[in-house]
Amino acid sequence: MDITIMIAASVLAFIAAAEVVFVFLLPAREVRPLYAAVLPVFAEDTLLPQRLDVLALHSGGRTSLIIADYSATEEQLGLCRQFCSNEPDCVIVKAEELEKILLKTFAIPEKV
Repeated sequence: MDITIMIAASVLAFIAAAEVVFVFLLPAREVRPLYAAVLPVFAEDTLLPQRLDVLALHSGGRTSLIIADYSATEEQLGLCRQFCSNEPDCVIVKAEELEKILLKTFAIPEKV
């Protein structure tokens, strides 16, 4: 019974020491500012799949991804919808709505 108590006490002491080191002694990670990315989609854009792949790889830290439909084809919109189904911060808007979405995203008063 004494060996069991000694092992339990040693494990608890190790956990407490690790907690002190991780919480108080290691420097905090640098906090990156949040940002929003805007991807305009035009019918002539043949590189849209590659652009979406790059955005998927570099998604860390952003507040939102706004895909602006300027003259997108149905095929391009289908790709964008599929992309947005995997990205919770993604939204597809018409070009006319872009300004309103940006004002809302960054909490800017509409009368600027």
